[in-house]
Amino acid sequence: MSNDIRLKDINATDVLGNIDYGDGRIYLFDELYSVERPEYVRLDGIVVILCVEGELTLSIDHKVFAAHRNDIIIGVPEAVVGKAEASPDFKFRGIFMSLEYAFRMLPVSVRSWNFKIFFDKNPKISLSEGAVATFNLYYWLLKTKLADKQNPYRANIVDALMQAFVFEFRSMFERFARLNPRQLSSAENIFGDFLDILSSAHPKPRNVAYYADRLCITPKYLSVVCKKVGGKNASKIIDAYVVKDIETLLKSSRRSVKEISNELAFPNTSFFGRYVKKNTGCTPNELRRKLNGMEQ
Repeated sequence: MSNDIRLKDINATDVLGNIDYGDGRIYLFDELYSVERPEYVRLDGIVVILCVEGELTLSIDHKVFAAHRNDIIIGVPEAVVGKAEASPDFKFRGIFMSLEYAFRMLPVSVRSWNFKIFFDKNPKISLSEGAVATFNLYYWLLKTKLADKQNPYRANIVDALMQAFVFEFRSMFERFARLNPRQLSSAENIFGDFLDILSSAHPKPRNVAYYADRLCITPKYLSVVCKKVGGKNASKIIDAYVVKDIETLLKSSRRSVKEISNELAFPNTSFFGRYVKKNTGCTPNELRRKLNGMEQ
C-alpha cells in the first residue's frame, strides 16, 4: 500500500523536514509530510529530487511521472506539482533553490534557459551510477556545510559548491537536450535575446524600455514574455542581474561604494544605497562584509 504525500510550499522552512540544512536560499531535505488530502503547489524555485530507493509517482503540470532508483525529478519555476504517491520503501534526496538564488547561481546564457524549457517537457531523467555517486558526494558536502552555522564563510562555501555542482551536471544535461531538440517559440526566442543583451551589458540599464527598444517590442510585451518564459517580469530579472554585478564588485574589488555606484551608472551613492537595500536587505557596506565572510 502506498503512502500519500503532499509537496507543501517548500519555500517555507517549517515544511522541509530538517531545517538545519538550509539558509533561506537553498535547502536540502529527505523527508516529505504525510497528509490526508492532496494539494497542488506552484513552485517558486527549482526543485531536484533524486530517487534512492522505491518509487515516487507525482504529477507535474498535470502530467504523471514515475521515478525509480537513480531517476531525478526536476521541477522548474512556475511548474504545478500535484498529487504524489510514494512506495513504502521510498527514499530520496532533495535540493530546493529559491528563484532569486537560482538566478544568481545558474549560468546566465540563453542555453541555460533552453534547459528550463527542456525540463518543462522532460522533468524526469535517469542517471548513471557514476552521476548518482557525484550527486551524492555534492549532497553530502552541501549538507555538512549548511549544518556548520558557526563558520563565517558558510555562505561562500555553499555558493562555490553549488556552482561546481551545476557545472558537473551541465554537460550531461546538454547531451540530453541535444538528443531531444525542439523548435523554440517566438516568446522563447525573444526571452533568449533579452538575456543575451542583459548579460552582455555593462553597466546594465535598469529600465525595461531600453531592452524593449533593442528588441523592437513594447515594454509591456517584454514583461509578458519574461513572465511566461522565465517566471518573473522583466524588471525583476533586470534587478537580479544588476544585483549580481553589484555583489561581484563589492566582493572582488577594493573600490569604494561611490566608485562602484559610478561604474554601474547610478545617479548618486544615495540612490545606489537605496537600490541595494531594497534588493538585498543590506546597505552596500553591510553586503560587502557579508559577501566576504565578515558578518557579525
